[in-house]
Amino acid sequence: MKKTFPILIFILLLSSFQTAHAKKIALVIGIDKYVPDTPTNTTLTWRNLNGAVRDANAMANVLQCKYQFDEIKLLDTPEETTTEGLKSAFQWLGKSAKAGDIVFIYYAGHGSQVANSKHFEADKTQECIVPSDAYKGEQSYILDTELNQYLLAVTNKNAKLTAIFDSCHSGSVSRNAVTAATPVTRSLNHKFPDIKMEVPRTTPPSTKGALIISAAQNNETASETVNEEGLPQGAFTDAFLKAINASPAQEDVATLEKRIRSLLRYDGKVQTPTFEGQEDRMASSLFGEEVATSENPLLFVEKINKSNGEIKMLGGAALKITKGTILKNSKGIELEVSLLDGMTNSYAKVKTGNLADVKEGDAFEVSVWAHKSAPNLVVYSAKSDLNDSQITKLGQDLMSLSSSYQLIKPWEIGTHTLAFNDVTSTWVLSNTCGQQEDLGKSISSSSVKKGVDKLKCEGSVKLLINLPLSSEKYNALSASLKESATKLSTSPLDATYVLSGFESEGKLKYAWVLQSGHTQSSETKTLPYYADPMTVSSQRFVYELQSQAQKIGAAKRWMTLNSPSNMAFPYELCLINLDKNEVVSEGKIFEGQNMRLAFKKNETLYANWKKKNMFLYVFIIDDAGGMQLVLPYNFSDNKSDNILEGYAKDVVPVNLEGQYIDFTIEGTGSDKMFLLASEEAIPNAEQLFNVDGVRAASRGGGDSPLTSLLGSINSNTRGLSMKQRRVETVWSISSKTFESCQAE
Repeated sequence: MKKTFPILIFILLLSSFQTAHAKKIALVIGIDKYVPDTPTNTTLTWRNLNGAVRDANAMANVLQCKYQFDEIKLLDTPEETTTEGLKSAFQWLGKSAKAGDIVFIYYAGHGSQVANSKHFEADKTQECIVPSDAYKGEQSYILDTELNQYLLAVTNKNAKLTAIFDSCHSGSVSRNAVTAATPVTRSLNHKFPDIKMEVPRTTPPSTKGALIISAAQNNETASETVNEEGLPQGAFTDAFLKAINASPAQEDVATLEKRIRSLLRYDGKVQTPTFEGQEDRMASSLFGEEVATSENPLLFVEKINKSNGEIKMLGGAALKITKGTILKNSKGIELEVSLLDGMTNSYAKVKTGNLADVKEGDAFEVSVWAHKSAPNLVVYSAKSDLNDSQITKLGQDLMSLSSSYQLIKPWEIGTHTLAFNDVTSTWVLSNTCGQQEDLGKSISSSSVKKGVDKLKCEGSVKLLINLPLSSEKYNALSASLKESATKLSTSPLDATYVLSGFESEGKLKYAWVLQSGHTQSSETKTLPYYADPMTVSSQRFVYELQSQAQKIGAAKRWMTLNSPSNMAFPYELCLINLDKNEVVSEGKIFEGQNMRLAFKKNETLYANWKKKNMFLYVFIIDDAGGMQLVLPYNFSDNKSDNILEGYAKDVVPVNLEGQYIDFTIEGTGSDKMFLLASEEAIPNAEQLFNVDGVRAASRGGGDSPLTSLLGSINSNTRGLSMKQRRVETVWSISSKTFESCQAE
C-alpha cells in the first residue's frame, strides 16, 4: 500500500491555498527484498538487504518531523518497488512538481551496471538502480539515462530538487551487514547483458540546479552498519541522519558534506560520498534555500585521542591551512593546528577550552589563518600622519604635474618614483639612473617639479606618485591582516607586494602591486602584476584589500608547493597542437593556434610507480590570480584508471566523458596549469578551485612558510590508532606554465 503523509493540522483550511504556495514533496524508496518467494529459473540472483527499508522509513520520519514536508510518498514493499512501480512514481513526481516547489528523492537499495558497447563513456557501461522484481531477467532495471530524464522533468519546472542514492553504482559494492555471517552484497553473480544501444548525451541535472548525492564513489563499497539501537542501517544514511540532526536546518550543503564525511571516518568507513551541485547550490541548504555563510572554511573532528589531547581533523593542505592555524567553534573552543597530513587531514590540540567538550563530528571554523612565522604572502604599505582627506588633497595637487610630465599608474614602468619613507617621515624622489633626492617632510607640486627637473634621466619623464596610507587606515588594515595568512611587513625589502596609493578621477585609490624582483621567478611569474584598485572612501576598503591579499597568497601557495619527495605522479600536463599534431610540454604558445589539453607520461617516474588509482584535479591559475577547475568538469569521473585509459599510452588527451578540451589561443598572458593527484577525494573541489581573480580586466628568515608546510606533511604523524607512524604520502602536484604570445 502506498503511504502518503498529509499535513497534520489545518488541512481543510490550507487546501484551498496550496496551489498558490510552494510545496515540499518527497519520493522515498527502500528495497530490502530481492529474492522471490517462488524460485525461478533465472541466472540472476540477488541477496536481500537488511537496512534499506529502515533507512527509507527513518528518512520519511525526518522529512515529516524536522522539515515539515507537505507530501511524502513512501515505497517500501516488494509490491510497490517493482520496475513499473518505480517508473510510475518518478513520473508522478515530475507531473506533481511546480515552479518553486522543494522536491526530494531518496533511494536505498541495490545499484548495478549494464554493459553498453555503444555508450559514449570510455568504460562502455551505464549505471542503474535495481527494482524489487529484478529477478525476472533482462531490462528489469532503471538506467541512469532514464533517471536523468525523470530528474530533469522536475528541474525543467524550476523546482528545487535534491536526490540521494544510498546504493552502489559500480556493481561490485557490498553492504557489509555485521550481524550476518556472510556480507550482504549489492552485486549480481551474473552481469546484465550488453544492450548495444546508442545513448544520447543528457544534461546532468546538477547543472540545472539539482543537488545529487551518492553514498560512495564508483569504485568503493557502500556498507551497512549497526546504528545506536543495534539495528542494521546504511552507513551513509546513518551518518547523514546524525549530521542533519546535529546541525541547524539551514546549514549549507558544503558544510553538511564535510560533517557527513567526518562521521563516516569516525565509524571506520572508507567510502567517500559524492555531492554534485553547482557552486550556488552547494552554498545553499540541503533543499535549496539561501543560508548565511562565512568565507572561512570549516574543519570537522574525526578522531580524539584523550590520552595526549590530539584531535584528527577532516581538512588539510587543500584548504590552504598551515601549522599554527587557529580554529574556533560555536562554543568558543579554540584549536591550534599542530600538523598537516596530506591534502585532506590535519591534527590539532585545544588552545582555549576543554578537550572533554569536543565531540566527533563537531565543526570548527578557521579564525586565524596562519602562525606569524608561516604566512602565505608578505606585503608592505607605507603610512603617514596625514588623514585620508589630507592625502586626497595632496594627490589632487600633485596631479597638476600631468601638464609637465606623463603620470603613470603604480603597475606601469616609469623613469621617476615619488614615495613616502615612513621610517624618516620624509618624501623621497628617485629615478632609474640611480639618483635620489630627499624632498623633506612636506611637499607640493612645485617642490616635486623642481626635484624631477634636477634628477634628469634619459628620455621623457614618466612619473609614478606613490601615496602612503593614513594612520587610521593602516591600523585598520594591520588589525585585519593579523587574523589572516598575510603578513604586513614593516619593510618593503621582504615583501612580495606593496600597497600603492594614487589619485584617479578625483578619488584616492590603493592597489596591491607586485614588486619587480618577483616577476622573473619561474615559480611565481604568473602572479598578478596588480590587483584592482580600491577606493579609500569605500566602507569595504579594508575588507577588499585583505580579501585580495588572501587570494594572491593562496595562488602563491599553490605555485610554490612541491610534491613530497617519495611521491610523484608519473604523468604531467601538456598541450597538443592540433594544427601541427605535436606535443607542447611548456613555454610559448601563439594566438590563433588550436590546442587540446592532455596528459604526458614521464617514463622515469612511471617505472617506479605502483599504479594507485588516484583522484585527478586539473586547475588553472591565470595572471589575474583567478583559479578555474578544468577536471572534473560538471562532476565527471576523475579517477586516473579511467582518465588515463589504463596507463598504456604516452600521451592521453583529457577526455570528459567523450568530450575533449579543445580551445583556440586568444589574447596574451601567462597561465599556470596544475595537476593534483590525491588518493582521497578532495571535498567540494568545485568551490575550492573556482576562485575569482583580483583583477577584473584579465584574459580569462628561517624556512619559508611552504618549506615548513611540506616538512610537516612529510614528518611523522598519527593514524587512526593514534600511534606514531610514517605518513604514507597520498598526493602529488605538478605544474606547467604556458605563455600566450602574439602570432608570429
